[in-house]
Amino acid sequence: MKKLTIIDIARLAGVGKSTVSRVINNDKKVSQETKERVLEVIKENNYKPSQSAQNMRLKKNKVIGIINTRLESKSETKVIKNILNTLYEDNYDAIILESLFSQEKTVEHIEVLKNKNIAGIIIFAISTLEYNFLKKLKIPIIMVAKKVEGFTSIAYDDYGAIKCILNYLIKNKYKNIAYIGVDNKDITTGFQRYSAYRDYTIKYNKENISYFGDFSYNSGYNLAKQLFLEEKQVDSIVCASDSIALGVKKYLDKHQIKKVIVTGVGNDPLIKFLYDDYISISFGYDTVGKLAGEAILDKIKKKDIKDIIIDGNITL
Repeated sequence: MKKLTIIDIARLAGVGKSTVSRVINNDKKVSQETKERVLEVIKENNYKPSQSAQNMRLKKNKVIGIINTRLESKSETKVIKNILNTLYEDNYDAIILESLFSQEKTVEHIEVLKNKNIAGIIIFAISTLEYNFLKKLKIPIIMVAKKVEGFTSIAYDDYGAIKCILNYLIKNKYKNIAYIGVDNKDITTGFQRYSAYRDYTIKYNKENISYFGDFSYNSGYNLAKQLFLEEKQVDSIVCASDSIALGVKKYLDKHQIKKVIVTGVGNDPLIKFLYDDYISISFGYDTVGKLAGEAILDKIKKKDIKDIIIDGNITL
């Protein structure tokens, strides 16, 4: 039997959807006769209102807004999954919105969440965006991935992640290391990760062989092509992300370049499944999600929350 909706109940009772909602919420403005008719229909059909809808209608503040950068991000998806698990354990629901790295969309999403009377907001912060406008909000906010001044943050050690990979390569006798990353206007994934590579070239007096694009597979592929067309002699390539690295690996495979090792950040199971020799940095996204979920709930309860910096670990 099809599960009835509030619209079905309204039709069967001969009233509007808003009237059913007011009856469910025990609104005293509804006449006794109408109330009894609606309740009888609800009882006859064993209708149970959606918990998330009830929370929002009753303004119980049991909904958390989550603004991530892009839904196709595997690392963010892992974090969100564990945020949700943590929220559900405390009987909270979530609304997930996508910023697409846009300041305008972020502002629009905040307005939507304000109107939903949400209890708190978790934002996957972007280093190129400005978040000062949020400081006037009387809503608990947790920033994830990047440290944002003025807000409680759960941030990745981007510089340390690339330094960790470089130390591994140096220890294993790799001497000619190239770097493929993203635009340095991105202060964290871009500039911070590149800075670790730049400092390595200065410290060891190495040629700085670096290329910059975006997070896409195609960008990794095309930048690898540029690297080898310029006949750079490298034995290893450090990538700012696993998605970039997958594009690089495809180029190497296509051109049968066997002796160059590729590394990245993200611990993506797909690329590690495809390539046994792939090395990645894991930030422990499952743990990050749990920490973010716990942090926003603690923030709502007005507990003192400190910033957390997440170190990366090599996965072979």
